[in-house]
Amino acid sequence: MWIEYIPCAHTEMQCMKSLNLLQACNTYMYGDEIPAPERTDVSVGDYAFVMYDEGEALYQYERPVDWQDPEWILKQSFEHNEVPPLNFEQARLYREHNGSTLAVVTQYATDISSGGDSRSSSDSDEDGPSDGQSRNGYWTEISGTCIPETGAYHQQKDNMVAVVNHFIEQHNLLDHIELPYTPTWARTNCSINEVAEHPDGREMNGAEELVSGDYLFTAMNKKDKHDRIKNLANRTDVEMTLRGKWQE
Repeated sequence: MWIEYIPCAHTEMQCMKSLNLLQACNTYMYGDEIPAPERTDVSVGDYAFVMYDEGEALYQYERPVDWQDPEWILKQSFEHNEVPPLNFEQARLYREHNGSTLAVVTQYATDISSGGDSRSSSDSDEDGPSDGQSRNGYWTEISGTCIPETGAYHQQKDNMVAVVNHFIEQHNLLDHIELPYTPTWARTNCSINEVAEHPDGREMNGAEELVSGDYLFTAMNKKDKHDRIKNLANRTDVEMTLRGKWQE
């Protein structure tokens, strides 16, 4: 069996196209066993949505107990016609082949939500300052300054990058940390490095370039992003509140 990585635009439609392709093939039969995701170069809390011949399954990469290594935990299985609309954040698509036939399609994502969870664009956040424009997305308030000033980011990582750039430019973040910078509670993945790698030489998935030319690690779930941003805010001693969809 071999695995093919297919870059995707992280949409429900592309996920359904992959499913249609899978169902159209003479696929490898797994019997009653639900195939588990193959990849382990992911962050704790990441999700994997597996589409195989007899159904579909949602997994999450978790530690069964605090002192054990993380593993893929089955959260829910579906019949092909029972899957709800799903939104994937920072998704990666992999296809596993058995010889010349397609066996499994797996969508890896840092965050996943129901397609019905998002609010309409006319809704605004009640817990933040009003600027006359919709803030249906991700935004941050730092010592009275809103990032972005109006509206909101649709992607978590875009708000994360903008906030860290603000820390660098307005609060001299890089004077308060040494690179590579890794929070004391993180195991191996650093938050910021001069190159798009982690300290052990692994590629930094989801690396985003900052205004300083350094790289920010963003390939993680919403909670981990929240914790990393808070950690950097503490290093610069500023008051910060993540608003909008960060609080959902």
